[in-house]
Amino acid sequence: MKLLAPCQEIDFRTEDVFGEPFQLSELLGRRVVLSFFRDAACPFCNYRLYELTQQHKVLQASGVEIVTVFSDTADQVKKYVAKRPRPFTMICDPNLELYNQYGVQKSSSALVKAFLFDLPEIVRGFLKGARPTNNPHMTLVPADFLIDTDGRVVQVYYGKTTADHIPLDNLKAFAKSNQKNNAVRLENEVKRLTEENARLRSNSPDTKPD
Repeated sequence: MKLLAPCQEIDFRTEDVFGEPFQLSELLGRRVVLSFFRDAACPFCNYRLYELTQQHKVLQASGVEIVTVFSDTADQVKKYVAKRPRPFTMICDPNLELYNQYGVQKSSSALVKAFLFDLPEIVRGFLKGARPTNNPHMTLVPADFLIDTDGRVVQVYYGKTTADHIPLDNLKAFAKSNQKNNAVRLENEVKRLTEENARLRSNSPDTKPD
């Protein structure tokens, strides 16, 4: 079943493709882009991964973490995705357990639509290292979830085709709103410290009249 925002994130504990432990709830306090991809060699996915790699510095500087999930083994992800430096978390889920928890679906018509309407992305994906493979989850449709600092899913995006991800402009707006929130929190903290300092000074014996 698809998730409807706003809702609480579905926490999970697993390992990344390098065997390091990962738990989603450990990212509380930071905003998270949780992106579900198809297989590691998917041409649609490879171009999107290139885009995320290019945007990572900007998103991370705004306090946004990227977590990617693949319906493939760690060896395949290392072969097709991690062969280039990827500055974000990569998780494998070949049994689709996480996909099912987050309501990621399969659709043959979405695959057909991708080949009909997203041919340029296929070409760009092959140029970025994608290769045709025997993918047992050929009809998986990508999905993205934007998670706020308190663990709430504030935006969901289920692709309309097997090449469709949430627009990059949405991710930039998500990051920008986090910058604004951080600035407000900093301003409030400075104000609090200023008021606290003034109170302490007023109560200090050195400042009291003789």
